[in-house]
Amino acid sequence: MITDYDKILDMLEDIDPIRYSVNRNYVDGSVSMLSPYISRGILSTKRVLNFLINKGYKFKETEKFVQELCWRDYWQLVWKKRDINKDFFSSMEPTLKKGISTSIINNCTGINSIDDAILKLYKTGYMHNHVRMYVASMATNISHCHWLDAAKWMYYYLLDADWGSNALSWQWVSGAFNNRK
Repeated sequence: MITDYDKILDMLEDIDPIRYSVNRNYVDGSVSMLSPYISRGILSTKRVLNFLINKGYKFKETEKFVQELCWRDYWQLVWKKRDINKDFFSSMEPTLKKGISTSIINNCTGINSIDDAILKLYKTGYMHNHVRMYVASMATNISHCHWLDAAKWMYYYLLDADWGSNALSWQWVSGAFNNRK
């Protein structure tokens, strides 16, 4: 992981919001890898947005990338207003198991891409956003575990751990945030 501030700023030059819009959902897609720096306050979402604007990108070209910056800010605002450690809409706690499936913890789900991603998380602190959602769905919707313990497990390993984004994304996937999975 880069720790030199000037080199972190240089990473902005590598952002390709047009390619990101096309292939962001693929695990080998064009992601920025700026998240650890944003979650730790080294870069702000506003600075990243201003960088894109100053580079002359049109909004339509950067819309998907900008939406992700907005989601991060939105999760932070929700966190300021609400207790994000509790189910927002439906209390799922009475019907779900505590903890997290051992097949997820031991990266032995039987799904190679998921197991590989969990192993990569353990080794590097990184997991692609869409794979995070797949793992969250497996842990909550398939294994019937409450989202909170599983979210804490993932948060522990993530280099870009941001409790607002992490907890609320897990709630969203499990249906605790919006009453549908």
